[in-house]
Amino acid sequence: MKYILEYNCKKYSDIDLIETFYQLGIKNGDILCVHVQLFKFGKPLLPRNEFLQTILECFFEAIGKDGTLIMPTFTYNFCKNKIYDKQESKSEVGILTEYFRKLKNVQRTNDPIFSFAIKGSNQKIFLKNTTSCFGKNSIYDILVKKNGKYMIFGSNEGHALVHYVEEKNKTFCRYFKNFKGLIVDKHNKKNININYYVRDLKLSYACDIYKIRNIVNKIKSYSKKEFAGDTIEIYNSKEYVQAINQKLTNDKLAIYKKF
Repeated sequence: MKYILEYNCKKYSDIDLIETFYQLGIKNGDILCVHVQLFKFGKPLLPRNEFLQTILECFFEAIGKDGTLIMPTFTYNFCKNKIYDKQESKSEVGILTEYFRKLKNVQRTNDPIFSFAIKGSNQKIFLKNTTSCFGKNSIYDILVKKNGKYMIFGSNEGHALVHYVEEKNKTFCRYFKNFKGLIVDKHNKKNININYYVRDLKLSYACDIYKIRNIVNKIKSYSKKEFAGDTIEIYNSKEYVQAINQKLTNDKLAIYKKF
């Protein structure tokens, strides 16, 4: 047992975290996509790399040898006419995702904007090329088709899975923008095009996180636990998408706010 965090004079161990995962319904063989925000949790009680490694080991203990762990390693430089290097382009969405992508046997997807790092028994099915960041064969598309689970680990204001629903619905306040550039994968170089369903700034609408939460937090699979000063939430990805889809079918403003 290792103590990993301290909050309000209480210490939390790796065993506590694994038990929390079990309480959230995570089990052996799960496909689990995790969006991480660590900074609101309590004080880390281990050196940086040991702390990050221990958290990852807790995930793998919960999903077991038959499970698959997926984490975003988004990097937005491709949108600025810069190269996407699968080995060297750093994740811009947190230190745990950056640490994870560099581990042995972890593979990274080819999407130059919304890449993911993946490790586990179903790793290969997620390594397909896609022509659209949130379209067919994207990580979220496969996650939904495989009935995977979607976790928000920490107080994360973003629900990135909602962008998959937006593209699927061709919502009124976004449009496809094509980005071109170079992908580097070790010694291989390739020019690619990819579509990104971006927000139309002229319409002055953006996703409303409170509206989204109000919809998806009511689905059957939703579960939430407090841990070391912050929260961990989990959804069935298919149910999440169905709930947002239904609301957008009835009301095009169901998940939006004007600014």
